[in-house]
Amino acid sequence: MRWNFLWKISALLFVAVTSASMSSSAEALEWGLNGPAAMRKDPEPFFRVMKERGFTVIRWGVNLTKDNEQTGGPAFAKTFQLAKAYGIRLQPVFGFPFRWGDRTDAGLYPAGDREALYQQGYNRTYAFVKQFKNEIDQWELENEINLVARDRNDKRLFGQGMTAAEFEMPAMEDWAAVLRGASDAIDRINQESGLHLKKILNTTSTMFGFLDFMESRGVHYDLISYHYYEVLGQDMRHAWNGWNPRFDLFKKLASYRRHVLFNEVNCGEIYKPDYGNAPGDAATERCLRNLNGMLTAIRDQKDVVVDAINIYQIVDEPAKKPPENRFGLMYDLHRPKVALYLVSRFAGGKLTPEEAAELQKRGF
Repeated sequence: MRWNFLWKISALLFVAVTSASMSSSAEALEWGLNGPAAMRKDPEPFFRVMKERGFTVIRWGVNLTKDNEQTGGPAFAKTFQLAKAYGIRLQPVFGFPFRWGDRTDAGLYPAGDREALYQQGYNRTYAFVKQFKNEIDQWELENEINLVARDRNDKRLFGQGMTAAEFEMPAMEDWAAVLRGASDAIDRINQESGLHLKKILNTTSTMFGFLDFMESRGVHYDLISYHYYEVLGQDMRHAWNGWNPRFDLFKKLASYRRHVLFNEVNCGEIYKPDYGNAPGDAATERCLRNLNGMLTAIRDQKDVVVDAINIYQIVDEPAKKPPENRFGLMYDLHRPKVALYLVSRFAGGKLTPEEAAELQKRGF
């Protein structure tokens, strides 16, 4: 009984010390999540968990398509108000018709040429952003478009893509037209309103040339969003670069002189076939150590201003095939994983003594 009492006191002290030590970091960063598509039907239970756990931003897809133009605005407005009630900020990320192969925007621009793609990006963005210009001040111009690019062997540019020249191909020129339209639309709204709505451009892995290419094609952006999935043992200061020399990820990001959002982050172990998705499983425990290390590294570095870190994602999606079915911090909203305790600690969220003990026994 005495041992049990002391164990509980120790765990409670751990929670208190952890909350105090993390408070300054939590104030400097926004901690957030990505959510599954199913979250759209009833987001409130998700928002409730997020508030309890210290998360204050959710990345939210906005499909600017013909079939969504009548319902998209009202649905987004409703979600915005609900999120606001829980102290959560929506971070919209656009999906344009061209993502699904539609060059004409459901026949609005029959030519389907690059001017049509520009008009698609411009008009869809202008109409939607103008509705929410006083509520949302950051807009992400699509997601992982850099992965559309292929090399001469028809492979994605992992371990490549550091230069703009590697993105000089018809598919990227097409996407540049769409994103330039979107960028110009937000610039026009800023000019008309006197606001400073910010545009976010996303890239992943080693493909920084995507940012340079898009900028060379007139796509203006204010913030960089970056996705990071690596395995234990990888060092962000000596990042993997294929057959090319390793590089310092933070210094590379800093070279663009913009703030950064790490808005998809998780451990690379989840991609491995031996990942058991359970406490005590060797690969899962490696994932936890890895996640702790990468979040610490991002939080503590001083080279680049990081505004937010978003974990991908809040819950598992068992209907999907591996590995996409197991990225959640929770199995479902009633069954948290140790990973949720870990990231909640960074975010300054609540931990029970039992949850704190799970971290303590792992040396976190």
